[in-house]
Formats: sequence, C-alpha cells, structure tokens
Amino acid sequence: MKNKNISLLLLSTLISTNIFAFNLNTIGGDIEVGYKTKDYEEGGASRNFRENNVSLTLKPNKNKSLAFKFGFANRDFYESSKDENRTMSEFYIENMYIFGKLMFRPEIGFKYTDFNNDDHGMDDAKEYRFYPKFTYNINRNWSIYSRGFIAYTELKNPWLYNKENQYGYKHRLEGGARYKFNRQNALSIAISDETSDVNKFNYDVEGTQLRVRYHYSPSRKLKIVPYIFLTLDGERTSEKNESTRVKRDKLGVNIHYDLNRNLELIGKLSHEWRDDKDDYKYRGQGNKNNWFYSAGLKYSF
Repeated sequence: MKNKNISLLLLSTLISTNIFAFNLNTIGGDIEVGYKTKDYEEGGASRNFRENNVSLTLKPNKNKSLAFKFGFANRDFYESSKDENRTMSEFYIENMYIFGKLMFRPEIGFKYTDFNNDDHGMDDAKEYRFYPKFTYNINRNWSIYSRGFIAYTELKNPWLYNKENQYGYKHRLEGGARYKFNRQNALSIAISDETSDVNKFNYDVEGTQLRVRYHYSPSRKLKIVPYIFLTLDGERTSEKNESTRVKRDKLGVNIHYDLNRNLELIGKLSHEWRDDKDDYKYRGQGNKNNWFYSAGLKYSF
C-alpha cells in the first residue's frame, strides 16, 4: 500500500507541475479512464486479471504537436493458489515532425512496475522506452507505417535461479502498409516482432506475427476495426538453452464511438489461442486460451 501511495503521489506531482507550467488559455489534451480484464479458459497456473487505469495527455499548445503523457494502472491477478497485485506508472514525451510525405512522431519515456505482493521475491521493473513511430504517405491511397517501441529494461530480484538485478533489451515493433479504399474503408497488413531477454520467468522470448486489420467507418462518429493476428514464428529459450515453440493467434475488434465533440467511448474485445507448453516445474502445460475485454471513456479538451 505504501508503494502504491508513493506512485500516486509521484504521478500527481508530475501532472500538477506541468499544468502550472502551461498557459491555460492554450493548453489541450485528453483524459481517459478505463477497465481491462483477461479471463483464461483453463485454470492451473494461468492467472486472470482485472485492471483499472487512467491516463492524461497534456499539450502546452493545443495547436502544436508537443505532448506530455502520464498513465497509472492498478492490476489485480486471481488464480487458484493466491492473489497478486501490481501497479504501473508511465510518463512519455511525444512530438511530431513532417518532412514532405513523411510524418515522424517520436516518443520517449519510461514505465515503472511495482510488484506489490509477489511471493517470488519480485520487487520492481523499469523500462526506458523509445517509440520510433512514423507514417509515409505514398499517394492518396497507399501509406506505410511503423509502430511499437524499443526499451532498456531493469528487473529487480528476478523470480528464478538468483536474486540479483537483471538488465537487458526488449522491443515490440510493427511495420506495415495501409490501403485506403475510400473515406469509410481501409485495410492494413503488417509484420510484428517481439523480443525480451529480461522478464519475470528468466527466459528469452521471441515472436513474429502477421497482423491484418480492416478499418471501417460507417459514419464520422463510429470506427470499427476487426483484426486477426497469426503467428509466423515464436520461441522461448531457457537459461539452459532449451527452446520451446510458442504459438499465439488472436481474433478481435476495436470500436471507437464519438458521443459528442469531446467525449469518446472505446471498447475492445479479443480471443487468443495460445499454445504455450513448457517444461518448467513451476508452470502449467497445454494451451492458455483467453478472452480479453476493455472499455474506456476519453474526454478531449
């Protein structure tokens, strides 16, 4: 509880300090509150979770691109043997630069995770992230883009084998192309790549997916984006250099609806088919299929 209060106090201080630094006549941004849940279809070592989150974006000048982003989330895990909780705080700075047909939107910041009552000796994790986001408009219909982040990670008191801090590299990147048929319809196809050599379970993770999204806007207020993610390659490697194939396919939909000029309703639903067998005595075997639900309300000013 003490660590949670410290995280809330830090976030509040950062927000209030930057608010007073801005000119209130030109300030812009948005506030979003949301709820997330993930339910696994099988019990055992799989952990369902519930999360409450809030985020704030502040722009010193609403007509400019410079933005300061803050986020806080509280996540509760539930499983048969015990309950756990963790809190996550984030802070990022984003700007936009336009060079002809190229729009570059770099974002830099950090994410701090506090493992409040983890019984495996976990303390906290820090990620120093950089998002090299860009969009290049080839013509009226075609564009290419990049999303995701690269990060330097610090993990205090990893779960297995030793109690020393770990340091390493992590990225989740996506690059693809988008074709706009008209104002209402567009299709994007992308390749994503993920790797992490520092995590709670002390193994290296790598994965590549084909991601297909259909963007449908039946009106100016409503956006519907159904998607499918298919695993092309996935592998997990232990400290003993033992490799296990990992497959994670996902089908879902994201919905955005403008209630009025300032208020937006956001909903997300997905199902993941996860073949995630392993040989570690601490974890379960077999698939870990799950449902994911998310709802949020965003107010822009």
